[in-house]
Amino acid sequence: MMNLVLRVDAHLADDAPVSRTDDWAATILGKVVQIGQIAAEAHAVGVLDTGDFFHIKSPSRNSHELVVRAAEAHKGYPCPVWATIGNHDCKYGSTEFLKEGPLGVLFETGVFRRLYDKHEAVFHEPYVMPRWHGEPEDEPQRPPPFKVRVVGVPYHGAQYDMNRLTTITKGDEDFLVVVAHLLASPTQSSMYEAEDVLRYAELSNLDPDVWCFGHWHKNQGVQVVRGKTFVNIGSISRGALTQDDLSRQPCVAILSFDPKGVNVKIVPLKVAPAEEVFDVEGRDRKVTRAANVSLLVDSIRDTLTQRQTGDLLEEVRDMPGVASNVRERVIHYLERARG
Repeated sequence: MMNLVLRVDAHLADDAPVSRTDDWAATILGKVVQIGQIAAEAHAVGVLDTGDFFHIKSPSRNSHELVVRAAEAHKGYPCPVWATIGNHDCKYGSTEFLKEGPLGVLFETGVFRRLYDKHEAVFHEPYVMPRWHGEPEDEPQRPPPFKVRVVGVPYHGAQYDMNRLTTITKGDEDFLVVVAHLLASPTQSSMYEAEDVLRYAELSNLDPDVWCFGHWHKNQGVQVVRGKTFVNIGSISRGALTQDDLSRQPCVAILSFDPKGVNVKIVPLKVAPAEEVFDVEGRDRKVTRAANVSLLVDSIRDTLTQRQTGDLLEEVRDMPGVASNVRERVIHYLERARG
């Protein structure tokens, strides 16, 4: 059996997101070390990284110390790390600027191996069948070794070039795996405004046997569609209260291959409880504020719909149940619009 470990979207940075209260870099690098231990226990031949290992696109806002710590966190790995490129890994989200950023440093120094465009990973397994009782010791049954090929598809803009996917065709390998930093879903057709979302049903018609996705932090699990395996387990990091589920358990996947097929095992990572690392009260305040703004917008719309005459400024001044500071801000915007 051949094992590969898949990890998704680390988003390593010097500073914590505004919603986090812990040492973000230490937390993420702790998970990176954990994943190396999982790879060792699984006797993995490679770790696959879906991209967005770093969070800040501007090279100058990633310290040299952070890059050194990232390299040190991988020293205990029993196998190479093969990484594709996410939209956060390069300035302007463009691979043109890869060499300027910290991910480029990890590639150039050999901490990571490249997994994008023409850079592929190929793994061979000389699988040995067990002997039957009574067979001569010097004549074991040895079927031909099987081969796994992994192709990376980096983030390349909000409108995806489908040619990058449809041209990934199977050769002499037994299993073809794609690791892509693109939005994909079994059912959902939209997430980020104006960004494409790949549908499993359409991808199942293509050659690859296994599809592994980054970019979407939500854990959409593992599904098999028309014999093709889709692994979309979400980010190992939890950064944004407004976009993340506090109950989500970050995890990695172990992809196990043998001559009969592929099996996917989900391994949860050890993480601190949400209430220890998130500013939950701050999130609640934001939610309340957003609800109040929504109520105000509804109230203004209802007022304008019901009253076709009169001065809008006077209508806003006379609106009940609106805090004075909110009312003053609305009046300020209305006066600017009139001007």
